Amino acid sequence: MTCDEPEELPRYQVRREMPGGWSVIDTFTSLPAATDGRDLVGLSKQDAEDIAAELNDSAAEGRDPLV
Repeated sequence: MTCDEPEELPRYQVRREMPGGWSVIDTFTSLPAATDGRDLVGLSKQDAEDIAAELNDSAAEGRDPLV
């Protein structure tokens, strides 16, 4: 019998805010991701998805995604 490894969740996920913006959340801290002193909140859905995808790609490649 083989044991399948659980699929790793992405570190950065997109969450809807109230009243309608979107945030990129760092799942390690459960806080909004931040870069250049700016929290990644109040974004359009498309921007949040694009940023989260880039951050996850960078993290998967071993690069610090927020530099």
